[in-house]
Amino acid sequence: MFINKKEIVLTINRIIFSSLDIREVYQTMSRELSKVIDFDRLSVTLITEDNNLYENFVLSKDYEYTALKEGVFYPMEGSLMKRVVQFREPVIVDDTSKGQFLTDTVLFKEGIRSRLGFPLEYKGNVIGSVNFGIKRKGYYSKRHIGFFSQIAPQLAMAIENTRLFNKIKEAEEKYRTVIESSPDIIFECAKDGEFSLMSPSVEKTTGYPVKQFYENRGYGLSLCHVEDRERVQHEILLVLNGENSSAMDIEFRVVHKNGQIIWLSLEVLPMKEGNTIIGIEGFCRDITGRKKLEELKDNLIRDVTHELKTPVAKIEMAIDMFERSIKTGNDSVLGRGSQIHEILRNNINRLKNAIKNILDISKLESGMEPLQLSDISIVELVEQIISEMTDSASKKRNILIRQLPTNIPLIKADRDKIHHLMTHLVDNAIKFTEQGRISISARVFSNTVELTVEDTGRGLDDETKKRVFEKFYKETPSAYGSGVGLAICKNIAQMHKGRIWAESEGRGKGSQFKFTLPIAGDR
Repeated sequence: MFINKKEIVLTINRIIFSSLDIREVYQTMSRELSKVIDFDRLSVTLITEDNNLYENFVLSKDYEYTALKEGVFYPMEGSLMKRVVQFREPVIVDDTSKGQFLTDTVLFKEGIRSRLGFPLEYKGNVIGSVNFGIKRKGYYSKRHIGFFSQIAPQLAMAIENTRLFNKIKEAEEKYRTVIESSPDIIFECAKDGEFSLMSPSVEKTTGYPVKQFYENRGYGLSLCHVEDRERVQHEILLVLNGENSSAMDIEFRVVHKNGQIIWLSLEVLPMKEGNTIIGIEGFCRDITGRKKLEELKDNLIRDVTHELKTPVAKIEMAIDMFERSIKTGNDSVLGRGSQIHEILRNNINRLKNAIKNILDISKLESGMEPLQLSDISIVELVEQIISEMTDSASKKRNILIRQLPTNIPLIKADRDKIHHLMTHLVDNAIKFTEQGRISISARVFSNTVELTVEDTGRGLDDETKKRVFEKFYKETPSAYGSGVGLAICKNIAQMHKGRIWAESEGRGKGSQFKFTLPIAGDR
């Protein structure tokens, strides 16, 4: 039966190498093999790297039933596979009812009476075996072994190719997943500016879709801020020309599709074919948040320095006045004592308030002060604030008015913090109002109470309305105060899951500061 079967061997070998994945052509290969070797069951088993387990890699699909499933790992101990690997030669079982291997018992129950295991060797190592089974006892012989030895080397090579192919596919899948899920912009770009890879995150970061980068050479560089473009291009050219092995932490700006300025940090490595640089690869990270923090830090240092410098200078001036009077023996020092005392007291208070406000905003933003929630009466709180602020308002000939409905429910809040918020809003209204009216009113909604502090003072322009709750923002740098009071108010409102905002029709038309708080029982 094995004479003149060269054509069958050539056909089977062609089938084996017709696909990168042997599993795709396995059934076709099985049908060709069945023309020269009888079998009722055919499988390929592969051993794991530590030689402790083996897997049914592929199994004849027309085999009616088997307890030995495809894709399942089994122990090597006591198996035919172990004998094949140990002696590196085929193993024949003439009668599974008398077989010495654990799987013989399983196969006997399934009707398989004899079997052949043939080792698959690749580069001097046994990687697995091909296993034939038939319902006839004592069927397989050396002739079957001799015939299959013409096919086994090609099958072993094809299986290793399949393993390598699968590893490459898995690596590509992982790489693709990393690229698609990465918040950073990952890219590859040829020397001529054509992108071969651009991660989807580029659209989230810049506003421009991926296809824009693929369709337009040099598109990425064109998005650079005009003041940064030349510097970025220079750093990239140094890498492309081989003058630098890489470019790290290049910080630059890009213009988002909506016109917003975005800060990116670029890292670049050369792409090579042999020793020739053919392009660059790298990633861009959005550092806009970090840049804002750096700007905030710089502003903090500048503003705190300014806030502390002014009262310290005035305190120093008062002390100089006092020292000069003593040194000159001027009796008028006693008459000027109250003036010096007032300067010292006012500016020490200013220093204390500036430091307290800066510490307060820091503690609120860090979450170091959790809320102490309780049920609060808005009516009682507003009456207390009006009582405390009336004298201050009267000094500027302002009238404080309470305009509250009678049915305001209790709110759930931290009383001290809400007292601080409202007191600051009223104090602010007094500060910017002369001979006017300041009213505190409220509206009740289904889940919240909206409170409003309204004044007839100098009002807000559009720019100030946008920025009035920013930390350290002041309309004029020389204005009294630390510039964090309204930022503290915003933090307090947000901690209570409320919101705060300002309204004004413009300069000279007064302003309204509004905030919301949850009704008790709704948190």
